[in-house]
Amino acid sequence: MDDLLSLQYFHFIRPYWLLLLVAYLWILRTFRDRDDSMSMWREVMSPKILQHLTISGNNTHWLSPQRLMLYLMVLICLVLMGPSWKQVPSPFSEDKAALVVALDVSASMAQADVQPSRLLRSKQKILELLELRGDTKTALIAFSGSAHVVMPITNDSEMIRHFLDALDEQVMPHSGKAPEAILPLVQELLGRENVPGTLLLIGDGITASSADKFESFFGNNTHQLLVWAIGNRDLETDEQSSWTPVQFSALEDLASRSEGRMIFMTHDDYDVGRVNDYIEHNLVIVDDGSRPWYDSGYPLLFLIAPMFLFWFRRGWTLQW
Repeated sequence: MDDLLSLQYFHFIRPYWLLLLVAYLWILRTFRDRDDSMSMWREVMSPKILQHLTISGNNTHWLSPQRLMLYLMVLICLVLMGPSWKQVPSPFSEDKAALVVALDVSASMAQADVQPSRLLRSKQKILELLELRGDTKTALIAFSGSAHVVMPITNDSEMIRHFLDALDEQVMPHSGKAPEAILPLVQELLGRENVPGTLLLIGDGITASSADKFESFFGNNTHQLLVWAIGNRDLETDEQSSWTPVQFSALEDLASRSEGRMIFMTHDDYDVGRVNDYIEHNLVIVDDGSRPWYDSGYPLLFLIAPMFLFWFRRGWTLQW
């Protein structure tokens, strides 16, 4: 997953070396037209008869000096152009981007369509994410009909674990579901940081006005939104179920309008890995702009070198 996300930054460090391949193709075409002794005969003879009266040689084979030279030039140009999609890690890098986890603790999260319940499953997923991320900048918000900061931004993941265990609907002063209530708190928490952060919204639904308010908030901020939907996706099509289905479509619309990403809960740790990958790709590190891009073309040299061995074959020459 990490490699797939990195490919969005694919580019060539030295794209001007593509001109070398263009020059080679032009030279090859020029010499071929100049040495084409059959050009005048094609004008007066049938192509079928001319084909039987001439010997084509080995340049028409798929593995010939001329074809192999073309393959070599393509690979050499790729190496010279310097394909890259990731930067060289800096020994002085520092994780400065904060993560704010907003957990829905409303009544619907007590349903047990996923065992042991949506809320307890969410807590388990958060603990897995904290273990994967280690002691990095993280804050915790709980919301139902109102939103409250449980833990401000801290590097101590154990403190978050401690307060996370005590969260449920009973500790909230107002019942209901109002995820938009977290936005002022997120603004206050992330507004203190010097770099854009990530809001991770974990829950099973929103209100009618949530999408508009989230769209407005993220339209005016550079922070990243991740929506982690917790619940059984089969309930969307099961009309006989007594469980309240998760509002997957509404959550996906909220993420889309806020230019965020939607993650569905899985029964393994695949979703945890995806969330962590999205968070890591939003990190800002010290002197990020000064880090050179990693040149990924050098491994192609191990493919190019054996191809030159063909020129040690007897009679293997390139006919210009």
